[in-house]
Amino acid sequence: CLTTLIIMLVGDTYTLINYVSFINYLCYGVTIIGLIVLRWKKPKIFRPIKVNLLIPITYLAFWAFLLIFSLYSEPVVCGVGLIIILTGVPVFFLGVYWRNKPKCVNRLIESVTCWGQKLCFVVYPQGEAAEEE
Repeated sequence: CLTTLIIMLVGDTYTLINYVSFINYLCYGVTIIGLIVLRWKKPKIFRPIKVNLLIPITYLAFWAFLLIFSLYSEPVVCGVGLIIILTGVPVFFLGVYWRNKPKCVNRLIESVTCWGQKLCFVVYPQGEAAEEE
């Protein structure tokens, strides 16, 4: 979110749309690849919706074309999009992967989470109080 605000202040909206489009293409394709890998490695697990594998494979063909075309036509925009995605790696390691955090780091993460929930009006139910409402 902070990176997006900086880009909005520095660049124009068209460039921001290109960044987001590339990121969306990349995330959708990786999701479909994950679907195919799970269908191949774990074919017996329950799936509420099961489609013929021809559909995701066809989608991946079009996805590869869009991604390669984007990389060819605007490599700088795609590079910045990749950098935007990679800014999440330190956040993952600090927030999820690092298990034995000091109490001050846990308090900071909890306060940032609470602030974000209040900002976006998103609160997960906590115990019996949420069930009574």
